[in-house]
This record gives sequence, structure tokens and C-alpha cells, in this order.
Amino acid sequence: MTSPPGGENRRRRPVAVPIAALVVATGLGVTAAFGGLAEAPKEPPKQLGPGASLNQGEFTTKFVESRTVFQADPFGGTGKRFLELVMEVTNTGEETAQVGFPWYEKKEGLSFGAGLLKMTPEIKSPYGPLTSVSGDSVPGRQLHPGVTSTVVVRYELTGGQHPPKQVKLDVGTFEFNEGFTQNFGWVLVKDDPEGPPTVAAQVTLPVRQKETT
Repeated sequence: MTSPPGGENRRRRPVAVPIAALVVATGLGVTAAFGGLAEAPKEPPKQLGPGASLNQGEFTTKFVESRTVFQADPFGGTGKRFLELVMEVTNTGEETAQVGFPWYEKKEGLSFGAGLLKMTPEIKSPYGPLTSVSGDSVPGRQLHPGVTSTVVVRYELTGGQHPPKQVKLDVGTFEFNEGFTQNFGWVLVKDDPEGPPTVAAQVTLPVRQKETT
């Protein structure tokens, strides 16, 4: 009987297994043992206070203060009381943006104001919050590129509403979305495309009592 070449003691060639394959296989085994893939924990919103600044992508916003003001009636009426949010906003984009307005009840916000997702406690106003760019004479509505403007968001206190001692703002950020076939421009950041905007920061502002506007 003829022995195969090399004889019975011929050694088999070792089979090379890529290290990466071993690492992947080991990782899958560990993952399976612990119940599947786990989602990375979401980063909690930043906690900010008066004077803090936030990079919102399209804008850089400094949260100055919250205050109450009283506007006298020039015709002798009872006047009106307001709660105001005051911010210094710099448009870091390349085009003029509208100041817009915040989210209110079930209405979505617009432009810069859309980054103000929620205020707690909520102030019920007949016409919702009024947002403007403070000027020397007539309040404006535009935020020009590279310019820092004072933005005031005003809520009327009606029906015996008392101003809170402090307010908390949920604030979102913007990202530039070019899209595949068209330019969508600046849009709010979302963790889930079908979900609500992501809260990037929560800003707590004590409410300062101010006599007149």
C-alpha cells in the first residue's frame, strides 16, 4: 500500500482566519448574550441661565432676561401687562432671516422663533406671543447677516394672570439641509425625522418686575 506524498505524518496547513472576523464574531456573541444591540444614551439638554449664549446653528443667541412690563393706556384705560423674553441674536447665516415667532399651543414656530420650542409655565395670550426686533423707533422683523439684534418676545397677561417667578425655555437648534433635489435651507434638528424637534438646551430665567414699558 502506497502512502500519500509526505507520509502519514504530513501536517495540514493552518487555515488563516482574519482577526477582524474573529472580533466581529466575538462581538456578536457578546451582544446576543446581553439581549441585542443597545442604543447609545441621548445627551441631555444643556442647562443654561441668564446671560448664557447658545450656538443654534443659524443663530447665536444670548438669553438676557425675562421681565414684566406695564403699558399705560394713553386714553385713560386700565393699560396692559406683559411678560417679555429678551435675547441678543446674531444671524450667522448668509441671508437675512425673519424674526418669526415661537411655538405656541399646537402652532409650529417660524424662522428664528421656531427655535423657541416651549415655555414653562405657558402664558395664555389672546393672539399668542408677539416677536419683534427692538429698534430706536419702530420695532423690526428682520435679522441681518452678521448683525446682533435685540429680540423681544412678548406675552400679554390677561384675565387676572399673575406672572411666574421664573420661566423655563426649551430651545432647539438648526442645521442646513441641502436635500437631494432642492435646497431646504435651515431646518430644526430632530433625533427622529418623524418626531418633534430636539431640545438642545433648557434656559431658566427669573422674571424681573418692571413697572412701565
